[in-house]
Parts: sequence; C-alpha cells; structure tokens
Amino acid sequence: MTTYDYTGVVELVGETKEFGTNGFTKRDLVVGNDVDSMNKYPNPVLFTFKKDRCALCDAVKKGDRVKVNFTIDGRRWDGPNGTRYFTDLTGWKIEVLNANPTELGGYKEISFSI
Repeated sequence: MTTYDYTGVVELVGETKEFGTNGFTKRDLVVGNDVDSMNKYPNPVLFTFKKDRCALCDAVKKGDRVKVNFTIDGRRWDGPNGTRYFTDLTGWKIEVLNANPTELGGYKEISFSI
C-alpha cells in the first residue's frame, strides 16, 4: 500500500457519521492550500477517515496547518444505470504542524545557521 502526504490548512472538520447497522463510521476533513502555496486558486482536498481513525480528527480545528498521510482507494459499483467508479483519499495520520498559521503574520519561517 503506497501512502502519500499532503500539507495545508484545515478548512473543515466534519462530524462523524455512521452508516448501516454494522457500525461503519467515517469523518471528512477538508484541507486547503498551504500557507506558502504558490497556487493562484483555492485547492480544497477532501480526506475521509474511517472507523477508529475518525478520532484523529478530534485533534485538529479549522485554521490548523496539518500534514495528512493518506492512501488512494478506488472501488467499482455496478448499478442499474451502469458501472460507476469512485475514488477516496483515505486518511491514516494527521500531524498538526502549528496550531494557527495566521500567527505567522503571513511570513514564512526561515532558520539560518552560521
């Protein structure tokens, strides 16, 4: 299983939702552009945390700068109107990099060594 990392600022921490009778739960986390991003337009990315990993979202709030470790999962669904394909970015870990990136005053922190 290949994992990836995405760094950005939390835009939304969703509520935990339960599906079906077997207790399956999931929780969405939307992460936007990083503080020092050169992107001209917003780029919100939706990550889904499933089952026991839903609790990882409790440690973050809107405005936090985070690094999300995730996998790309796909599935096929054969329905009455044909076959459809779905892709999920499934979250595995969240690392809070700093609690509030706006406290940086819009400047990128740089360390120097002499």
